[in-house]
Amino acid sequence: MNKTALEFDIIIAGAGVGGISAALAASRLQMRVLLIEQAEEVGGTGVFSSVSLVCTFRDSWGKPITGGIHRELFPAAYTHYSEKLVPTYDEQELKAAYESLLAAEPTLTLWTGCEVYRVDQQDGRIVRLHVQGNRTAVVTSKIYLDATADGNLSALAGMAYSLGREGDGKLQSATATFKVSGIDRSLLKEPDIRQWSAIHSLRKELLPYYLDMKAAGRTGNPRQGVTCFPYPNGEALLFNSTSVLDVDPTRPDSVISGKEEGIRQAQELFEAIRQHPAFHQAKLDYIAPKLGVREGRRIVGEYELTSEDCLQSRRFEDMVAACAYALDIHSPDGGATRLESIPEPGYYHIPYRSLIPKGCANLLLSSRCISGTHEAHSSYRIMASVSAIGEAAGTAAAICVFQGLQDVRDVKPAHIRFILQLRGQFVEGGVERIQMPASPSWAE
Repeated sequence: MNKTALEFDIIIAGAGVGGISAALAASRLQMRVLLIEQAEEVGGTGVFSSVSLVCTFRDSWGKPITGGIHRELFPAAYTHYSEKLVPTYDEQELKAAYESLLAAEPTLTLWTGCEVYRVDQQDGRIVRLHVQGNRTAVVTSKIYLDATADGNLSALAGMAYSLGREGDGKLQSATATFKVSGIDRSLLKEPDIRQWSAIHSLRKELLPYYLDMKAAGRTGNPRQGVTCFPYPNGEALLFNSTSVLDVDPTRPDSVISGKEEGIRQAQELFEAIRQHPAFHQAKLDYIAPKLGVREGRRIVGEYELTSEDCLQSRRFEDMVAACAYALDIHSPDGGATRLESIPEPGYYHIPYRSLIPKGCANLLLSSRCISGTHEAHSSYRIMASVSAIGEAAGTAAAICVFQGLQDVRDVKPAHIRFILQLRGQFVEGGVERIQMPASPSWAE
């Protein structure tokens, strides 16, 4: 090696909601954290291919089963909750929240426009990463976190993974979302589009125009319906209603061609909805800059979460996060979406073992790339659970460092839960008090 490695306590690859939540959790425990993001700006899917909707994070009786950092990111979803209102967010406000929270942590270093292109390993441990882009560097740390949506860091490190549907490897359809403003809401049957009843009514009003376009063969979109959600101010809509098949994030060419197809479908759908009187003067503000890819690698971990675990509302002794969102499988074949709610009490546990990839002692998973099946992944891939996964992974990594442990498997889930509940995160199961670090590791 011809370069001296820059040293950190924890290095995280990927600055979407999982990576940011992990970075905040670890840095707030006085760890020296490096957060690396390939894009020029932080935000990931929630910002650059937003769906506007804050997906379900409450149990069958309305109790939140996430909190912590997720609550800091989406406070209105907690403080202004109403079953009548659609819980939504503005992606630019979310991006600003990310940037503000990251900037507030003095022990956190952020590198954007940087890509990890090589991982060096020795005796079942990652020893250093090679980074290129806006910075060219070699970096090393005690613990590494893979917060990339598609398990890129783990794949570079040689970890085993699964991809796509069991049997044929096909992945969920992708989506190009787009924002529409300039709507004359007085011409809608229910003008207050912030309400669920109005959104359902609106979708029915728009559907005939879209079906006419399909019948005329003027769109390649396989979706059978129109899906949209309001922005928080009720002045604009975000359409999540395109469907692009055969997109595999491990094949960049398919993402490029998929984005082109997604843009075509978005423009076609906008043309259709403009036939409605309320949309005659509407404007297509933008098509999301990033194709919304729902599925990537699922790293093989110490425990594979299954659809049975989700649908049986499973509880685990090593619980570190929870998820209340339905199985939501956008068909790889372009057919109807399978949407199956979690039975009472309306949520399931995510075990710590699913965050631990097999074959590496100092790597944790902190995004949707955790160990699970194609079906289970369709549920926990949303921001609420990914934020909880990231917060748990960042907390576990910090414990591993300040306890001087050599293997992430040796971190006690009861210790992770103790710190999480101190931070206002939802946990279930026993907690065990832990001695917190008296001073920053970098000051010793």
